[in-house]
Amino acid sequence: MPQTDYVGSLAASTRATLEIIGLVSVVILVILASVPDLREPVGRIGSGMWAAITDRVLEPAAADDADAGDADGPRIGQPVTLDVRETNEAQYLARRYRVADEAVRVMVAAAHAAGREHQVDPLLILAVMAVESSMNPFAQSPVGATGLMQVMPGVHAGKFLDRSGDFGPLDPIANIRVGSEILGDVIRRGGSVERGLQLYVGAGNLSDDGGYANRVLGEMGRLKMAASGGVAAALAAGLRSDTHGPGEGGDSLGVAPTELRASSSAKPHAA
Repeated sequence: MPQTDYVGSLAASTRATLEIIGLVSVVILVILASVPDLREPVGRIGSGMWAAITDRVLEPAAADDADAGDADGPRIGQPVTLDVRETNEAQYLARRYRVADEAVRVMVAAAHAAGREHQVDPLLILAVMAVESSMNPFAQSPVGATGLMQVMPGVHAGKFLDRSGDFGPLDPIANIRVGSEILGDVIRRGGSVERGLQLYVGAGNLSDDGGYANRVLGEMGRLKMAASGGVAAALAAGLRSDTHGPGEGGDSLGVAPTELRASSSAKPHAA
């Protein structure tokens, strides 16, 4: 008999034996419980047995489920726990870009997780998301940049294949993870956040990034203001920025990133 068959048969036999022992034990307890003098001690024994079962079986199972959820990270549609600063960031982004609060909370959680993983300021990640897509996970530019952080799928397809499967660039969490990895790479390559943002938008070989870095850094500044409790002030600053336009610190999505990617000879978002 092959070893695997033997092990399977042994496991099945053991399980059947334990089931029989358990059934016999229950029958004995029921019989003993019918004797008045033994009812109370038998009840205590039964309670102790049930407590042991729940402690050793049910609680570890619940812990396993929780661990599995943590391993997968935040997911759209699932509740997340944010601290006060992160909650303020989510409120600002939800109101500024008119996106559902629950969805933005997950995006904020994912940005902070990606920031820790790739050593990038999570507020910078959120600012890039805001400028690139206005927090729309299904945004796509004419040149194919896709999702929250406008990742180029043709250039970075392989980055979506790790962890638990192929999540593609339209999966919000996968897009944040991959976009943050790219952002961290170009910042390290460029030597500064400003230069990294120029590389990220595809303006590495151009003399001007069209104000892209300023828009991202301006939105990052408003996110810092919101995180510190000034959500209303940050929203007001964003409105003033939109009114004055990108040339005076505006951070609305506009067309600059798309135009830069279309005109640049370098690969957009090159890793």
